[in-house]
Amino acid sequence: MIPRRILAYGEDPFVISTRAMILQRAGYEVVHTTRSSDLVPLLHGIAFDMLLLGDSLRTYENVLLVERLREQFPKLIILMVQDEKEDRDRWSTAFVSSNPEQMLSVIGTVFEEHSRKPVVRAATAASVKAIGSAAGS
Repeated sequence: MIPRRILAYGEDPFVISTRAMILQRAGYEVVHTTRSSDLVPLLHGIAFDMLLLGDSLRTYENVLLVERLREQFPKLIILMVQDEKEDRDRWSTAFVSSNPEQMLSVIGTVFEEHSRKPVVRAATAASVKAIGSAAGS
């Protein structure tokens, strides 16, 4: 099987490079950047299976970024690493914990779920919440 390709984005270079290393060790092909201006050119130039947005960004900025990217890349799976629980249900995007084990579990499950469907679509907050609950039990 061809490894899944993930584009990881976050503002903190140490955090995003560490996260990229964790994903690479788990078998994913990873490109990471700390510049939002790199995202659209990268997404146009390389076929990514997922965009993982880092938790160093404020939630509202992430949501605006996700909305813009979903217009251009409607089939791209987008997960937002965010441990703030209060705003999760207000946004139409999927959140995942920054805990490496939980993050990898959810990413793997999301890929499994999407591989069973004929059309890949963005994960929803409800589906990731359900996946995260199952992974944590």
